[in-house]
Amino acid sequence: MTIEPRIARRRQEVAEQQARARLRRSIWMLVILACAGGVAWFLVSPFMSVDEVVVRGAVHVPVEDILRRSRVVEGRPLVAIRAGTVETDLMEDPRIAAASVKLVFPTRVEVVVRERVDTAWINLGDQWGVLAADGVVLAYAPTPTTRLPQIRVVIDDPGLGARIEAPEVGGALDFIAALPDHLAERSLFEASDGELWVWVGNRIARLGLPSDMQAKATSLLTILDSAPVGLIDVTAPSRPAVRPWDSVGRTLPGLEYLKSQLEAEIYLEP
Repeated sequence: MTIEPRIARRRQEVAEQQARARLRRSIWMLVILACAGGVAWFLVSPFMSVDEVVVRGAVHVPVEDILRRSRVVEGRPLVAIRAGTVETDLMEDPRIAAASVKLVFPTRVEVVVRERVDTAWINLGDQWGVLAADGVVLAYAPTPTTRLPQIRVVIDDPGLGARIEAPEVGGALDFIAALPDHLAERSLFEASDGELWVWVGNRIARLGLPSDMQAKATSLLTILDSAPVGLIDVTAPSRPAVRPWDSVGRTLPGLEYLKSQLEAEIYLEP
């Protein structure tokens, strides 16, 4: 069968156009792949890898060790570091209250942490725990080893890094925060029947329910040095009172242990 020359030429032109289109697509694909490969190489090259790690806010926590375990090390490409994952790794240390990790391209990692501070010892039965101001257990010891306030309360150990939610403990920590350091470090708290008692400045005070603790601390500090001998009662902080010991006896819950400490003149020094 003979094909008309005009139709044959047209078919050839179409075939050539399609071949050129395929060639252009192939060339563009090669260009794109080359560019992608170049970008990928650049991102993992020394030009985009860690050469500086700046840590702020760390005093007691070995943040550098945690970063090394998270592979935030010199020479690692920044694109391989997940800031959120590193923050989670840092927050696993109970002494870190907050952590922020920022990748500053091309070669810098900035880490900012806020540490919890040792605030009080708490009796946990067969051992003592160190509490932060927010009630998180930071460490353990057989007996108190540093000069910090002590809290005696019947409570189960929630575990390292967990927060103690007991109102009496929270109340004692709030009260400690309102005391000057020289009084706070020698204070001893006893919790009994939902009430708090404190030995501070060689005086014993009844604080009552663990509420309005800042007001109660202010009230106690106002009369601490001038109050006559006896039990100071600031359960109503706007009306502090002093009860003579011969009218109190040893019948009130929470009082007997503190009275024994006062009579023995124990100063809670490590």
